[in-house]
Amino acid sequence: MLPGAWLRWAGLLLLARPAWPCPAGCDCFIQEVFCSDEGLAAIPPDIPPHATDIIFVETSLTTVGARAFSGSPNLTKVVFLNTQLHYFGPDAFGGLPRLEDLEITGSAFSNLSTDTLSNLTSLGKLTLNFNMLEALPEGLFHQMAALESLQLQGNRLQSLPGRLFRPLGGLKTLNLAQNLLAQLPEELFDPLSSLQTLRLSNNALSSLPQGVFGKLGSLQELFLDSNLISELPPGVFSGLFQLEKLWLQRNAIRHLPLSVFSSLGNLTFLNLQGNALRGLPAGLFAPTPGLVGLSLSYNQLMAVSEGAFANLSSLSSLTLSHNALTHLPADVFRDLEGLVKLYLGSNNLTALHPALFQNLSKLELLSLSRNLLTTLPEGIFDTNYNLFNLALHGNPWQCDCHLAYLFSWLSQYSDRLFNIHTYCAGPAYLKGQLLPALQEEQLVCPVTRDRLGFQAPGLEDREPRGSWDLAAQERAVWSRCTYSNPEGTVVLACDEARCRWLNVQLSPRAGSGPPGLTYNASQHWDLKSSCGSVRVTVAIEARPGGH
Repeated sequence: MLPGAWLRWAGLLLLARPAWPCPAGCDCFIQEVFCSDEGLAAIPPDIPPHATDIIFVETSLTTVGARAFSGSPNLTKVVFLNTQLHYFGPDAFGGLPRLEDLEITGSAFSNLSTDTLSNLTSLGKLTLNFNMLEALPEGLFHQMAALESLQLQGNRLQSLPGRLFRPLGGLKTLNLAQNLLAQLPEELFDPLSSLQTLRLSNNALSSLPQGVFGKLGSLQELFLDSNLISELPPGVFSGLFQLEKLWLQRNAIRHLPLSVFSSLGNLTFLNLQGNALRGLPAGLFAPTPGLVGLSLSYNQLMAVSEGAFANLSSLSSLTLSHNALTHLPADVFRDLEGLVKLYLGSNNLTALHPALFQNLSKLELLSLSRNLLTTLPEGIFDTNYNLFNLALHGNPWQCDCHLAYLFSWLSQYSDRLFNIHTYCAGPAYLKGQLLPALQEEQLVCPVTRDRLGFQAPGLEDREPRGSWDLAAQERAVWSRCTYSNPEGTVVLACDEARCRWLNVQLSPRAGSGPPGLTYNASQHWDLKSSCGSVRVTVAIEARPGGH
């Protein structure tokens, strides 16, 4: 049984019962007849004359004979849910001049003849979902000019006749999802000039004819997700000037022609998630200035050109997570003035340009989680005044002097932020500690002098693919001296007047025995910095308990 199928009619049980007799195995409620007796095996001949709706749910019906409802000409709605129907006689629903809604869902029939649905001139909605239909004859809909909704989801259709929909010029919704369609005749949808929604999800389409959607000038929603499409012809969407939403996720698209979206000036939502895209050419989305949501996650993007998102000032949500991005151009988000949500998680980003987010003043959510970031440049969030959801977890953050800006920014705005679980991956003595819980004095770098006499970060502490600011390092050394041993296991921070912070990771001298420091023993370390050198001695004295 389809989950909750009969619940759609459960409200009928609350209605008052009529005075006239009701067919056996059914319940009657004013103008509605509800039949759910498993033993009901034939269409009742005594349907009340004033009934407008009749619903069969999980009955034993197997056949609807010729003109089976001719004695009930006032019926406007006939529904079969999860019955055992497998045969329909000629003109099965003849004698129903007012029939507007016919649904047969969850039955076992595999074919329909051209005369099964004849004379349904008033029919506005036809639903044939989740049956076992394998083919449809070309003339099946030849007397259904009033049809506005056609639902054929969840059948076994492998192909469709090219002229199948010719009589349906007024159709507004067509659902062909969850079938086995491998190809579409190029002229198939040409008569459907009024169509607004077309669902082709979950089929076996590997390609699309160039002009297959060319006559759908009223189309607003197009679902092509979960197919096998590997390429899109450059003009496949030409003529879709009213299209607002386009679903292309979960296909195998490797490349997007530069002009593929050139006719989609009204597009507001585009989903390309779960394809095989490796790059985005500059100007690809420029013809879609009204785009509000764009998803490119779960592709194979290694690079994004600087102008890829040009002209998208209305974009509110951009998803680039789960790709292979290693670098983002400084101006790649320059035009995204309206961006509210930006997802960059699960990539291979190692560094970000300081100006990367500078035009995103409306940004509220930013995900940088699960990348290879060790630090963030100073000032990177200075113009993101509305940012309150920042995902930073899953990066190998190096909690040293280079992370001072992020530490300060998090401290300043921690009262409004959430999802900022930021743990240190190094240096060794801070590994696993929560960045916002540290003290600023702990964010220090081992200091050495180069041969010109300037202070420079150690090689292993420099920002990846970046350069260190010599002037800033010189200013820092005069305000605070940071002494350390070569291994970085002992770090001492002092200002001009006194030493204020000491971190010691106890470890043995090379070859001197087990790790740690025993009771009633001492150990000293010679520490150096650009300010000079100091010796630190640590002694551990064991005292009797209670004294």
